[in-house]
Amino acid sequence: MKSILLINEKILIKNNFLYLKNKYFCSIKIPVSLIVYFNKNNLIIKSNYLKKNENSFFKIINNLLIGINNLWQIEIFISGIGYKIYLEKNKIFLNLGFSKPKFILIPNFVKIDLKKEKIILKSSFKDKLGSFSFKILKSKKFDPYKKKGLYLEKKFLLKKSSKKKQ
Repeated sequence: MKSILLINEKILIKNNFLYLKNKYFCSIKIPVSLIVYFNKNNLIIKSNYLKKNENSFFKIINNLLIGINNLWQIEIFISGIGYKIYLEKNKIFLNLGFSKPKFILIPNFVKIDLKKEKIILKSSFKDKLGSFSFKILKSKKFDPYKKKGLYLEKKFLLKKSSKKKQ
């Protein structure tokens, strides 16, 4: 059994969904194997037989509560001559040296800011933000030799040696 202390949070549990409303409106589907209820200022999560479901749901809720107060942020850097990125409505267009620009639909829970050489993604959902950023990074893999492509600042890319050791 896990419990989360909630202060000044508006919560509604209805039809196997947990709704949080503060600055941003968020909803999470409660797995069938979990029992979630609200008692005074505590959100209590219980599992009948699988402890791992209880722990992962607890972490998702904690990350969401942190993300509601200050948004999660990922910066994707762009390097390469002629690479351009622009927005139109709910699509991001990536002109990365291919014959046609690639486009990716932007989900409604992600906010995008474009700077000259970087894309800033913001969201209250940490896990969904990570999967969306991976989708963007997958469109053009970073080449460490030419120093071209899309990459994250914190991730280090090593050049591999092709020499065989004897």
